[in-house]
Amino acid sequence: MREWVDEQTGRTVRQLTELPDGASVSYFRLPRHVPGGLLLAWGTHPDGNALLLDPDHGEAIPLKLRIAQYLKLNEANGRMWYLAEPGRTVWAVDLPGDTPELVGEVPADAPGHPVDITCDGRTAILVEKNQDPNAFPMPVTKDVAAFWHYFSRPRNGRIWAYDLAARRLTKIAESTELGLDHEDTSPTDPGLLKFCKDMLESLGQRMWAVRVDGSGLRAIRHQEMFEAITHEFWWPGGQHVGYTYQDRRGDETLYRLPWCEYAPVATRLGIAGLDGTERYLSDPLNCYHSHIFVSPDGQWVCGEGTDGHSFAYAAPFSWKSTAVDFAPMATIHTPYVPFRGQRVEAGFSAESRWLVYNDTIDGRLQVCAVRVGE
Repeated sequence: MREWVDEQTGRTVRQLTELPDGASVSYFRLPRHVPGGLLLAWGTHPDGNALLLDPDHGEAIPLKLRIAQYLKLNEANGRMWYLAEPGRTVWAVDLPGDTPELVGEVPADAPGHPVDITCDGRTAILVEKNQDPNAFPMPVTKDVAAFWHYFSRPRNGRIWAYDLAARRLTKIAESTELGLDHEDTSPTDPGLLKFCKDMLESLGQRMWAVRVDGSGLRAIRHQEMFEAITHEFWWPGGQHVGYTYQDRRGDETLYRLPWCEYAPVATRLGIAGLDGTERYLSDPLNCYHSHIFVSPDGQWVCGEGTDGHSFAYAAPFSWKSTAVDFAPMATIHTPYVPFRGQRVEAGFSAESRWLVYNDTIDGRLQVCAVRVGE
């Protein structure tokens, strides 16, 4: 373990991994907590590519697992589901152990590809995305024409649920004019999925929820045109959904500054109930945070600053206060890419003692931690 004092925040940073090909924690909204206070992370090592992190002791523990695609971790009991190879065979392992067992297989003729699974491990979520990425490359510069060209691309999508026990396939969502993205099953309800439409955040209703039997399709936080809602995530307990909010109604810069991080409007943390009603909206934050996330106990939130604000941030949270005072905790050294961010993927350790995040150290992405509340 390496430690140093951050040159801008004055806080002590721990580097938890030291792998030649780098290491990372999961995309910010994906579960990562393992019973016993450990965190799930990724990085290639001689026995596989899965790691468990112990921020308290500054330790990275390699697991004898080779995972082609991570599906879901049930944080309540430590069971993780994954694809062992680029196929459709679903495996499970009870972390912190590393002895896998076969769960089932999605048929080869089922449409789409497995991307998620319900918290009981019964229903695999498959997604179809129909588009031509080569003709419409993702914009990674501040080129306005390239940005709008990307969002003009023809696309459509479908989400399917495959019951591994009953061997039953059900189409649960479809869009003929947009793709579907961010498929994310509930951490507590094995019958519920949230997802978003692949669209510019301010041009229509983006967040949705649906039952895995295809019933109960509903909007989450009903949007008016030019309200921007993005980067949604489950709030602890699974009864609410958090998101980043901007009000671009009346913003005349929308066409020439379509990026959220460069918009001349305030950014806020919003939280909605599963009925779609907004239950919380913070005061304006100190800058645009590409991802906002929450601690397991709901007492802290973290933010990932963007261009000109390259820090991992943390703030105490209370439902009773609309003030969210993000403090910079650690400098981010990974170069910023418009529209894509800095791969920070910040989140909290058990009991919110540490803010754990990705950063570039000696030219490679590694996992670091900084103590919360010092």
